[in-house]
Amino acid sequence: MSNYIIIQDADKCGHCEVCVAKCMKSNHFPARVRMTDMVSPHHTKVGTHHFAFLSCHHCEDPKCVAACPHGAMQRTETGVVRVSEENCHGCASCAHACPWHVPRVLGDTPTVKCNLCDGTAALGDTPECVKTCPHDALRLVRVQQLSREGREEYAQKFMMRNFLKGQNIEG
Repeated sequence: MSNYIIIQDADKCGHCEVCVAKCMKSNHFPARVRMTDMVSPHHTKVGTHHFAFLSCHHCEDPKCVAACPHGAMQRTETGVVRVSEENCHGCASCAHACPWHVPRVLGDTPTVKCNLCDGTAALGDTPECVKTCPHDALRLVRVQQLSREGREEYAQKFMMRNFLKGQNIEG
């Protein structure tokens, strides 16, 4: 199965974090667990922050799954990468292996990460964060459905909008 990603249209995002609150409530995450990040990139003014929705990519060949010494990270038949709480020891191997730094480690409790609303999004349901966004800035896509140019355009737009906003970039 193909991998999934929730993508953010930074032009539409109002930085309200309603998606964050809904994710936390739906998944019963503690207040210190966020499936999104406020980023303070090196190329912005000191003290400024930009909201970047950094979602799990539910990779076809997930590095987090390969790195987990306890078999707690698993990729389901529907393509969702999830944590098996009963096997997780909170060792952080998955977090260190993930190129996106998505898994959140809380010490000796099980690691948490986006599971596409308990896998229902992979079966056709809309994820809670996407449903909740009042600006229609989030959407769930299968990476394979994006053309190569679309992926490059998304990556460039993500970087320009979230990390290099307002910068004069010369080649």
